Amino acid sequence: MTVLFRPATADDISAITRITSKADSGLTTVPKSKKTVTEYVTESLDFLAGKEGANRLLFVAEEDSKILGISGVIPRLGVDRPFYSFKRSRHARKASQQDLSVRYDTLQLTTDFDDYTELASIFLAPDARGKGVGRLLSLGRLGFIHANRDRFEDRLMADIRGWVDKKGDSPFWKHLTSKFIQTEFDIADRLSSGDAAFIVELLPALPILLNLLPKSVLDAAGKPHDLSAGAMGMLMSAGFEDTDLCDIFDGGPAIRCRTDRTLITQSVFEATGGGVTESDLKYLHFTGSGESFRAAIGPAYPGAEKAGREACEILGTITPFVALAQNRRG
Repeated sequence: MTVLFRPATADDISAITRITSKADSGLTTVPKSKKTVTEYVTESLDFLAGKEGANRLLFVAEEDSKILGISGVIPRLGVDRPFYSFKRSRHARKASQQDLSVRYDTLQLTTDFDDYTELASIFLAPDARGKGVGRLLSLGRLGFIHANRDRFEDRLMADIRGWVDKKGDSPFWKHLTSKFIQTEFDIADRLSSGDAAFIVELLPALPILLNLLPKSVLDAAGKPHDLSAGAMGMLMSAGFEDTDLCDIFDGGPAIRCRTDRTLITQSVFEATGGGVTESDLKYLHFTGSGESFRAAIGPAYPGAEKAGREACEILGTITPFVALAQNRRG
């Protein structure tokens, strides 16, 4: 059975909670309680209905009416509070009289990602991993943005979970951020989703010299979590690029892309019929807009503008929009 991607509804709340309640504490943007899931779904439905102030979208992937995972979008960062990151800069200095030189990196608090659209909150049920569901949850969002282009910003970003050691500790948090925000990691990250004024009040306004900190901090800045490297690679193959910015809590990398330069937007075509049962590459099929948006992944034949048979069946149309769901290198 082909997996379907669609906006979450109130009927999904219990099923989503059963999956996300098992997420580990490091996945702080994933809603784990029924109360939080309800808040996410409600705000998503409000956004779809055009309600002023709503600024979140939540999607699900389902197979045979079983929820397999979720993914999210924040339509516009910086609306109700600044979105803080660390900007990494590299410096070189040389003595004028002696044969001495030094290179060092600094981190500076910034709000460079305000007015971007963020790809956020992705989580799969354990039994859904390794089956292509993550690709649909990730790229389905880009299909939705393409189909509802006027509701999103001109630039996209994704904040990737940062690297932790074998004990599950973040050296970036342990040796840097926690020295200024003196509480538990999970508490700080949760507080940042509300009134984030404490971030700019507590973190230094001046650049932080990384060469004064343990090497593990330097190594962790901009390095993805081992379990997030694949998701990051997928977005990179879909048009995203590295930046010199990282997360202020765990040092995770931030990547970005022009909204009209994603793989989906660059390769999309409207199919004139279905019936394709196999192809060398995977293709995202999507139809509808707003709350009626649906997407699936399947084979296609772009040369003849033909869509995949099973994808068309689950979407209920033989003329969906179709776009590459992987670049031609894999």
